[in-house]
Amino acid sequence: MSEARHPDSMKEVSRRVEQIAQENARLFQELAAGEYRIRRLAKAIWAVQEEERKRIAGELHDGLGQNLTALKIQLDLLVQEAQKVDSGLAPKLSEALGFAERALEEARELSHLLRPRILDDLGLEPALRWMGRTLSERTGIDIQVSCPGLEDRLDPDLETVIFRVVQEALTNAVKHSGIGNKGSLQVEVSRRGAWVHLSVEDQGAGFDSSLVLARGKIPNGSGLANIRDRVEVSGGKLSIRSVPGKGTRIEARLPLESETPPGPVGG
Repeated sequence: MSEARHPDSMKEVSRRVEQIAQENARLFQELAAGEYRIRRLAKAIWAVQEEERKRIAGELHDGLGQNLTALKIQLDLLVQEAQKVDSGLAPKLSEALGFAERALEEARELSHLLRPRILDDLGLEPALRWMGRTLSERTGIDIQVSCPGLEDRLDPDLETVIFRVVQEALTNAVKHSGIGNKGSLQVEVSRRGAWVHLSVEDQGAGFDSSLVLARGKIPNGSGLANIRDRVEVSGGKLSIRSVPGKGTRIEARLPLESETPPGPVGG
C-alpha cells in the first residue's frame, strides 16, 4: 500500500513546490512593481520641486533682480546729485546704494543656487564648472572639475540628478571635511558606455564609513541621505569610502537609459 501511494505523494510534493515557486515569483513581481511605482513617485516629486525652483529662480532674477537694479541706478544718480550740492546726504545715500548692491548680489546668488540657468541653457559640464568656480571663490578651496566624455547633452532629468548629487557632495565636504581654504576638492563626471560615473573626493577629516553607511545611521534629510536617495531612485549605485584623517571619496554610477517598468504580475 505504501509503495503504491509513493508516486502520488511525490506528485503532490512536486505540485506544492511548483505552487510555492509560482507564488514566490508573483510576490517578487509585485514587490518589484511596488518599488518601481515608489521610484516613479519620488522622481515626479523631485521634478515638481525642480520646476518650482526654476519658477522662483526666474522671479528672483527677472522680477526682484530687475527692481533692485533699477533701485541701484536711481540711488547712484542721487549720490551724484547730492555730491554736487554738498548737502550732507551723499554718505547716507552711498550707504543705501551699498545695501542695494549687496541685496542684488544675494538675489542673484540665491537665484543661481535654486536653479542655475546655465544647467538648462548650456548643460551639465558648464553648470558643474560654474558651481566649482563660484564655490571656490566663496570658500577659498581649490575645486578641480573634470568632465571627460560629456561633450554631448544628457537627458535633462539625469543632468539634474547629477548636478544635485555633486552639489550635495561639495556642500557636505565644505561643511564637514575641515579642509579649510588651503585644501582642495576633486570632482569628476564621465560618460562610460551606458553609464555616467561621478566622484567627489576631499583630503579632509574623514569619518568611519562602515558605521555611517548603515541605512539606519544616516540621518534623514542629511547630505549623504539625499545623495543616497537620488542615486537609488535613479537606478544607480553609490559608494562612499572614508577613513578618519584620510579624507572621503563619494562615487556613484547612474544609467543613461531610464528604468523600464517590470513585467506584468501573473495570476
